[in-house]
Amino acid sequence: MQVVTGAEMQLIEKEAFTKLGLSPLVVMENAGSRIVEVLTREYGSLSGKRVHILVGTGNNGGDGLVAARQLLALGARTKVYLVGNQQKLTPENAANLQILRKLGADCQPVKGGQIGKLRFSLGLADLIIDAIFGTGFSGSLSGELESLVNVVNEVKAPLAAIDCPTGVNAASGEVGTVAVQADLTINLGFLKVGCVLYPGQAYAGRNIVVDLGFPLVHPGKRRLLSDDSLAWLPERKPWSHKGTFGHTLVVAGSREYAGAASLSGQAVLRGGGGLATLAVPHSIYDRFRPDELIVVPVGDTANGTIGVPSLQELLELLEGKDVLAIGPGLTRLPEVVQVVQEILRKWHGPCVIDADGLGALDGDFLESVSDGKRSRWIITPHPGEMARLLGSDAAQVNADRLQMADEYARKWNMTVVLKGAPTIISSREHTYINSSGNPGMATAGSGDVLTGLIAALLSQGLEPLQAAALGVYVHGKAGDLAGQKGQRGLRAGDILTRMQEILS
Repeated sequence: MQVVTGAEMQLIEKEAFTKLGLSPLVVMENAGSRIVEVLTREYGSLSGKRVHILVGTGNNGGDGLVAARQLLALGARTKVYLVGNQQKLTPENAANLQILRKLGADCQPVKGGQIGKLRFSLGLADLIIDAIFGTGFSGSLSGELESLVNVVNEVKAPLAAIDCPTGVNAASGEVGTVAVQADLTINLGFLKVGCVLYPGQAYAGRNIVVDLGFPLVHPGKRRLLSDDSLAWLPERKPWSHKGTFGHTLVVAGSREYAGAASLSGQAVLRGGGGLATLAVPHSIYDRFRPDELIVVPVGDTANGTIGVPSLQELLELLEGKDVLAIGPGLTRLPEVVQVVQEILRKWHGPCVIDADGLGALDGDFLESVSDGKRSRWIITPHPGEMARLLGSDAAQVNADRLQMADEYARKWNMTVVLKGAPTIISSREHTYINSSGNPGMATAGSGDVLTGLIAALLSQGLEPLQAAALGVYVHGKAGDLAGQKGQRGLRAGDILTRMQEILS
C-alpha cells in the first residue's frame, strides 16, 4: 500500500485535473460518496441518527460538505459546524455549502465564545466527522481551535476523521499541542504518512483507504508493509537440502552478552536458514549447550570480547559462508571496532550489521569501502544508534524518522532498518513502513532475533531491501502472536518461537 504526504497528494490531484481534465467538484463528489460508503459500512444505517460534521474552509471541508448532503439524503439528522473564516472558502467548498443551504441543512458557524454551547450540542451526536483540515495542517493549533479540539475529544460519540485528524501533520505525524482523537480515519486515494507515524498514528485510530474513482498514479517510493510481503518468501522445493538455504556466519557475543549471540544464531535457523555458524569468544564457549548451531570459539581479549587475537580465525571462518551477521553483544571497545572493520573490509557478500557492530561505521571507514560493497549491507540501528551514526540525538531522529533513514540510506547506499514504532526500512530506491509489532517487543534480545531473521532471509536468496523489510514484518507479526495473551513480560525467546508460524 502506497503512503504519501499531503503535499504529494495535492500534486497527484493537480495532475489529474490538468492531464485528465477532471473537475475538482467531480473529484470532491466522489470523495464524499466514498466517505459515506465507509461510514454506513462501519456504523450501519445512519437514517435518523444525529451526524455532526466539523467543516473547515478548504477542500477537506468541501469533502465533508458533500458527505453531509449525501447523509442528509439517506435520512440522517445532519448538522454542520463551519470552522474558520468563512470569507476564505475555496471555490469547491463554497459551491457545496451553497447547495447545502438551499436544501435547508443546519449549517452553523463556530464562534469562539460558544464553546460551552458546542459541547452540549456535540454531546447529542451519534457520530462526529472531522473535516476541518485533513492534510492541510502543520504546526500548532491556535488557542480557539485547541479549545474546540479539546471539546471534541471530551465527547463520547464515535469520531471519524477525513484524510488526517485535525492537529496531526500529514507529512510527519507530528502533533503540536493537541489533536482530534479519531476512532477511524478515512484516507482518500492513498494512505497518509501522518496517519502511520507516531504520534499521529495514535490519533488516527484505524486507517481505511478509499478509491477516489479515477486513476491515481504516484511514482513515490513509500509503502506500508502488510501480509502481501509474505509472497516474497522463496519457494522451498522438495529436493532442497540445507546448503540450498545458505550458510550464515554470526559473529556475536562477549562475556557480558552471551545471550545476544545465542538469540541471533537461533533466529537464523528459525528464519529458514540452512546452516548457522556462531563465532564467539573462547571464554563463553562453554555457555552454549549442544544444539543445531555450529558454535566455534575464537581467541578473545582479557575483557572477554573478540579482538586482535581472534581476527585471523574469524577471517578464516568467512570462507564458504553465504551471509555475515555481525554485532550483537560484541561491546564497543576500540579493539572490537578495529576487528569489525577489518572483517567488513574482507567480506564481499550480503551482511547484517547490528548493535555494537554499528560502532565500526564511522565516515572515514565508510568512505574507504566501495559503493557496490555497501549496497549489500543492511544496518539495523535503534534511534540512539542512528543518532550516533548521524552525529545527532535520539529525540531528533524520532522527530523525523523517515527523513533520517532515507538520507542515510541514500548517502551510503545501504539498506537502513531504523527500529522503533514504526520501524522504517529504506534504500536509495524505496522505503517501507512497518505495520506489525507491539510495545511488548521493547525487550532485551528482540533486536538480536531480528538480526538473525534478516540474515536467514538473505541466505535464502532475497535481495537486501526485501530481506530487511520482510524480516521486520515477520518479526513484528511473531511478536503480535506471542503477545496475544499479554504484552507485558514478553521475551525475545517468545518472538523466536512464533516466527515459524508466520513463515510456514
